[in-house]
Amino acid sequence: MTESSSSLVSMNSPSTFPFFKCTFLDKDTDLNEVPIWNSNIATLLSYWLQQSAKHDDIFGSFRWANTNTDSLGDVDLITDAEHIKKLLKVSFNKHSQISMMVHRLGRTILIDEFDVHSHLLRLEKNEWTWFRDFFLGTILRNISAKHFYKKNKTRDELIKKDRLVKFLCQSVELPQIIPESSDSNECQTSSTNEAAAATLLQQIKNLVNANNDFENDDAHSKSSPSPFQRTVNWTFENMKMLIGSDLPIFGDEQHPAVSLRLRDMNKPINVLTGIDCWLDNLMCNVPELAMCYHVDGIVQSYEIVKTEELPYREGCEFPANVIRNLATNLLSFLKANATKEGHTYWLFKGPDDDIVKLYDLTSLCDTSRDDNPYTLPVATLLYKMALNMLSKSDHETRSKESGTIRTLLKHCLDMLNPEKFPEYHCAAAYMMSDLYIDDNVSEQSWTSDGSDIPDPDSLDDDLPFAEENDSHLYTCVNIKQLAQPQQNRFRKTPDVERLAPIHGNLDKRATEALKYLVEALRSNAIHRRVQATSEQTNEQETSSTSTDEKSKVIVPLPYQATRNSSKILIDNKNHLTNDNRLKAIILHKAAAAYFCLVDRSEKEKHYGSCLRYLRLGLNCYSAELKLQSMDHNNSSTECKKLLSYIMSIAGDCRLMIAHITAEEVEKYREQYNEMSEVDVEIQKVTDEVGVDANSSEFSWVSELTPVIDRNLFASVHAYEYAINIVRNLGDHEKKRLNLLTKRFGNVRNEMGVYWMNKCAQAVKNLDQEAAKETKDQFRKCFESFDAGIQAFEKINDVSNIALTYSNLGRLMRYYAQFYAPVVNGVRQEFSQQERQSYQKAFDYYLKGLKLVENRADLHEVYRTLSWELSNTYFTMATALQDFAPLMTMSQDDIEKEIIDCMTRALKYIEVELATPSSDRYALAKYRAATIHHRLASLLHHTFRTQNNAARRKRLRALASLHYQKALELFSARDNPLEYLRLLIEEVALADFELQSATDSQSRLKHSQQGLRAAFQCQECVGIIEQHRTSSDPDDYNETFVQESQRLLSILNGRIQTFLKEIVKIYKTLNNKKSIYEEYKEMYGISLRIQETTMTFSKDLYDAIERLKKLQEKNITDQ
Repeated sequence: MTESSSSLVSMNSPSTFPFFKCTFLDKDTDLNEVPIWNSNIATLLSYWLQQSAKHDDIFGSFRWANTNTDSLGDVDLITDAEHIKKLLKVSFNKHSQISMMVHRLGRTILIDEFDVHSHLLRLEKNEWTWFRDFFLGTILRNISAKHFYKKNKTRDELIKKDRLVKFLCQSVELPQIIPESSDSNECQTSSTNEAAAATLLQQIKNLVNANNDFENDDAHSKSSPSPFQRTVNWTFENMKMLIGSDLPIFGDEQHPAVSLRLRDMNKPINVLTGIDCWLDNLMCNVPELAMCYHVDGIVQSYEIVKTEELPYREGCEFPANVIRNLATNLLSFLKANATKEGHTYWLFKGPDDDIVKLYDLTSLCDTSRDDNPYTLPVATLLYKMALNMLSKSDHETRSKESGTIRTLLKHCLDMLNPEKFPEYHCAAAYMMSDLYIDDNVSEQSWTSDGSDIPDPDSLDDDLPFAEENDSHLYTCVNIKQLAQPQQNRFRKTPDVERLAPIHGNLDKRATEALKYLVEALRSNAIHRRVQATSEQTNEQETSSTSTDEKSKVIVPLPYQATRNSSKILIDNKNHLTNDNRLKAIILHKAAAAYFCLVDRSEKEKHYGSCLRYLRLGLNCYSAELKLQSMDHNNSSTECKKLLSYIMSIAGDCRLMIAHITAEEVEKYREQYNEMSEVDVEIQKVTDEVGVDANSSEFSWVSELTPVIDRNLFASVHAYEYAINIVRNLGDHEKKRLNLLTKRFGNVRNEMGVYWMNKCAQAVKNLDQEAAKETKDQFRKCFESFDAGIQAFEKINDVSNIALTYSNLGRLMRYYAQFYAPVVNGVRQEFSQQERQSYQKAFDYYLKGLKLVENRADLHEVYRTLSWELSNTYFTMATALQDFAPLMTMSQDDIEKEIIDCMTRALKYIEVELATPSSDRYALAKYRAATIHHRLASLLHHTFRTQNNAARRKRLRALASLHYQKALELFSARDNPLEYLRLLIEEVALADFELQSATDSQSRLKHSQQGLRAAFQCQECVGIIEQHRTSSDPDDYNETFVQESQRLLSILNGRIQTFLKEIVKIYKTLNNKKSIYEEYKEMYGISLRIQETTMTFSKDLYDAIERLKKLQEKNITDQ
């Protein structure tokens, strides 16, 4: 049968060879004598063999795990090779005794030998009292104490070991040192041999010195050395183990790797020896065993045995499958029952017992974690596992593994008493905060966090260290069961419980981070207090117990924040860095956490909380800068970058506050003044550093005020601050610089709009005394828009440049209105300053249009600018028409300018009329109709004053054309009065032609045309009547009543005029008597209409209806 096994062997010291060059001893070599030629090497190797095999070290696996942190959580088992062999021989040695400490760290089990006699039965020992009480009260009830006492080594055992040392020493092949000779070749050979011998001697000394270092190491060592000569990554039946081995490995040309064994020929080889040899070679990947036989120390012969043949060798046969079953089932048993990280378990088998027992000592024994010597080593490994996962993971992996890392750190913090281990507690708490809030601030990832999904369990720390499960306090398994095939395959064993990965909203994560930062600050304060006391009394270091020193040896605790950060909590002597630097690091993280809280509060419109967090975050930053200056350190790039983010979001926040009312601002006052316990602790630290929030450099940032311009100014200043920082960070921040520049441009535009609205209000309520203030407002407005355009031009933001030009155009319109002359409340003629202001407005709008006219993606901007430009042309044309500058211009020039402006207004409004889905479509139709109406009225007026017949004819046609277009655009249903006014003006045009006609035929023609035009008003008259009878009071308000009454009266008068003229003409015609009578009747009907009655509109409608019928009858009769 072939076992599945593979090993990767590495030496702990890179300066040593993995194998000794071997020489096989001659027959009859006496191992009882000390060889003279290599006595120094024998002494060194003897020392190494005696001192390095510390297989009873209760912290051995921890020391070793600390030097192989990459394996934590990856391998299934970390322990000494001797412990592995002892456990796997348990089925073949009923009298064996097992006493081992077991600890669980993720997937990995750590096993260490525990000598009951040394630690529990020697009464002079004051340690392990909590375990001794349990042991005496539970274990010794059934087992005699004599089984636990160490037996002195017999004379035969001492002789046996001495022979082994001498055998190994003589098996090391050394180059022969040739005496000095005059021959040059011989001298050269001698020098080479001496150098080779010296090199080998130094290599062996290095092995010994490594163990000397191990013995003399103290709590300040950078990393604890391994107590073993070599590290072995052994995979056995899908079990991954990291084991330490001291097996001497030799080799020569015929046998590259071989282990040596010394065997007395008078004693048979037993099964336990065979298993021991087989496992040693299997673990170290040694293919052969060289067995040296002797009789009373006299070498007799060698036998080379293949490793795979050892289970079948006569005299020591053993079933290898039983070893396999023991390994898999025992590991499965441990993983299924040793499930709590941070707990200490005791694996015990008494002599002659048939079962192996596992006790959860942490739960069973009456102990605090401070009494348990394993507390600090276990907590440190938990910390280092978390550190290892953090330092070697990218952002995505870190996010996925955050639950595991959080669990490890949670256990670590729960185990460590900050009063006793403040340094380690501080470092672990800081790392926990870093898990919630990364130092590497990225505005895009933080403010667009994809994990902002409600997850009530993601931040739940409900995994208490002391949570008990009685079924696992004590458990046992029969040895025979362990030897059975596949009883409990460890791969099916569930892993230890983990907290959920960190998700959830940024504010919750930041709050958790701040909680742990406060813990770190508290632990640091304790450490500094103890440190000060220690320096005063000079007794702290010497007062620690040997166990404490032993524990501290294995606790290197460097911490570097991940991914391009430089935050160091631990100096090169394994102490917390100096107080100023450490506080600066923690406060930097606190500032980052407050940045997250500002971001969340701003999104939720909790502006009082926004400003409070800004105040606290900037206080942390100010304190950090002050501490760095005290420590003679310059502000780092990360500090400046964080400040740029804080200032950026401060700009956002103050801009949002500028948009709320003064009453709403006061509602946020309570939020602004509210302080949590964590906030108070952080504030206390910044106060101690000497940062005054009310007089600091950044006090203006967090001001809560309802004054809009102060908020806008603060926003502008904050963006400028951020831009100045980012501009000096390098080209890699160009994207952020562009974003900040755009925000700066936007807030400058907002500020311009604010002052423009002030200007618009001042223009409406123009007060000569306030003119100077209004001019200042115009100046501020122009400067704001100009600064906005400059910002947008830097980033080539065409859309915003065009829109800001549009705002400047609107500003110039207000400026024109500001300069409109008014005397005693009476508007005067259109002025030259007005014209200049409108011309500037046109220029700004046209600049904007030119930027976007060929951009399909900016069509909406193009529409907006076209609409505003059209309005501006219309406004100027209206002012020219209503307040014609007759004192400075001729009537013809004025009319030409009006027509030009109106025509341009129609041109730029076409884009809206071509977009029926536009929100402005209805308004655009109304504006276009109004423009046509005004043009028609203007042409109508010119027509009346024109003497040239040809020109009169052209003006008449143009006026009719514009009236017709206006009627097409107006809706009689939606705009009944405007529609009626247009029709009446057309009627008035016919009336004017009637008055101008001299002959009867022309007068009759114009009268009939006018009458037909008047009859077209019937629909509007009916709509007005519907308004009169409507139940909605808005349909027939006072303004509507007055205007409709006026227009209907005019219409009625025009109808009477046309009918009267027709009656007069037909009266003179003798052959038209019947027609005369009918028109006379029609005229009588019109005269009977009472304009003062409530039913005037109804009466007029009915009268028109009768008149139309009579007219149709007359036409038929003719």
